Amino acid sequence: MVLRLLLGCLFLFALVLPVAAQSPTSTPTDNDLIAECARLLAPDRPISTAPDAPTIQLLSPTEGTVYGSAVTVNIQPDNYDVTSEGRHWHLWVNGQLMGMVYQPTAIIDLEPGTYTLCVSLGNTQHADIGMPDGVRITVEQALAGTPTATLAVDRAAAQVQPEGAVGPGQMLILVVGGLLAAVGGWWLGNKMPKGKK
Repeated sequence: MVLRLLLGCLFLFALVLPVAAQSPTSTPTDNDLIAECARLLAPDRPISTAPDAPTIQLLSPTEGTVYGSAVTVNIQPDNYDVTSEGRHWHLWVNGQLMGMVYQPTAIIDLEPGTYTLCVSLGNTQHADIGMPDGVRITVEQALAGTPTATLAVDRAAAQVQPEGAVGPGQMLILVVGGLLAAVGGWWLGNKMPKGKK
């Protein structure tokens, strides 16, 4: 009788232990995701631990599946006004900087696939500050009859601005300006009187 009771307890323990091991109180994947997003940022960026420190929270999309190509990204900044002059937040998709956003909502278009979205606050000097936030999503094509989210704001009001990209026109001006400076310096150097030795 005691042996049956002991075996019954061991059996019950063997059933409960794997379930308890799969249900931790903190989700390690959340910490892994934040660490992955933090690796995208400069390690020497300002990170304040004061109660009034600026923070960012990614409100949407939430982890899971998004149907349709238009993805609305909403953030909640605390102690930081992203609509204030020069203040903004950065949006990263699969480790690539999409750009900066000057309002709490951005709308981006993504092809079907799996994505990691990371967000971080940016100051007026375009440097990241504080800790980032992130989410992993799967974008699927919306089939007929699949409900899709309506855009929370007008697409034109939720633009992602490229961060410091140098366009072809700007590159041409830089190259031509450099060549003119070099030729002008050479010409001027030849016109200067030579010193006697």
